[in-house]
Amino acid sequence: MSTSQVLWLFALIFIPAGAVIGAAAYRKVWQVRALVRRGARAHGVVVRLAATKLEGPGEGGTITFRSSGTTVYHPVIAWTTADGRAMETRTDIARSRDRTLAVGTRVEVRYDAAKPTRWTLPAESSLLWWLFVGIGALFVVIGSGFLVGALRTSGL
Repeated sequence: MSTSQVLWLFALIFIPAGAVIGAAAYRKVWQVRALVRRGARAHGVVVRLAATKLEGPGEGGTITFRSSGTTVYHPVIAWTTADGRAMETRTDIARSRDRTLAVGTRVEVRYDAAKPTRWTLPAESSLLWWLFVGIGALFVVIGSGFLVGALRTSGL
């Protein structure tokens, strides 16, 4: 395979992958921000922590690096919608026990009144999602560099 073909291949991998990662992460950022701005408010309480054990890829589990065998916790929050529906929902992001919300912690919940299963905690940062937006953008920039290199080596 020639240098030009390798550069084209890398460009064709990095640019679409970065665009998909960045777009999916930005969609999540946008959804969270929309709920925080326009969502209905409810008060909730952490009723329990749902434990998840991280397993290495060879064990049929999730991705991990040095955390194989580590247990992380998703806070489960009980709250009631404005029309009286009782909800019990689990956060998307798991953390170690000392970094997660403790049982009994009161939280504000913002939710879509038309679809209460779409909800967020305003106190939770969207920093993680912005990180993935940045990673996606970085992939696109790297892929664009490969594309420029491929164009130059092929004489276009």
